[in-house]
Amino acid sequence: MKLFIGNLSYDTTEVELLDMLADYQPILDFHRPLDRETGRPRGFAFVTLENREKGEAAVAKLNGFDIGGRKLHVNEAEDRRAGAPRPPRRRESDDGEEGEGGEVMHVQKKPDDRPVDKNGNRVRYKGI
Repeated sequence: MKLFIGNLSYDTTEVELLDMLADYQPILDFHRPLDRETGRPRGFAFVTLENREKGEAAVAKLNGFDIGGRKLHVNEAEDRRAGAPRPPRRRESDDGEEGEGGEVMHVQKKPDDRPVDKNGNRVRYKGI
């Protein structure tokens, strides 16, 4: 069973997390993502335990557990790829576009309020 452990302090070490999970060994996989820009932990981790019984026991015992001055959020991890579909992206269009389920979404375009020159053309603004 794969667990999501959230609300981790940036100061909590992997050793502290693994010690906290010692009663639920063996741990098949441990992943704590790092922030791309800062290189420090992002505040959550994924842990895969050997079986569902150990995972459910870990959720029951560790959800709300205080570590590093923070109460953890522990639950079963959801697979993003198998989850609900993502909402459709919104793009500007004149006649609307078909969204999820076949409904047509209308996105209003921003009005063009630029001044008009003597030939009826919109004046382009120039940078200073």
